[in-house]
Amino acid sequence: MRAGIFVTAVVMAALSLGACATKRYPMATALGPAEQGAMSCEDLDLELARAEMLRARIADTAETDWRSVAGFLGDAGVGNALAKRDAETAIKARVASIRAAQAAKSCQAS
Repeated sequence: MRAGIFVTAVVMAALSLGACATKRYPMATALGPAEQGAMSCEDLDLELARAEMLRARIADTAETDWRSVAGFLGDAGVGNALAKRDAETAIKARVASIRAAQAAKSCQAS
């Protein structure tokens, strides 16, 4: 009987840790038309560099740590995988919008 209580307690602890252990990935937004129009080629180059730094932060956040383990125990890692996918999708959209603005302004590749 004690083993059953122990197993139940461990499962409940894992579930409660997993619920709050989803990693917080940095999120980006695509450049809007007003931003694209107001930015110079230099501004767009800086934004592209910032986007690449954000992409590196996403990769750093994905590294295994206690939140990865707790998230896996709580939801088989689904929450962390979804959060990472959303962050990667958002940064790809931002980079695409920056590159589109650079092309529209005939900016030289840097």
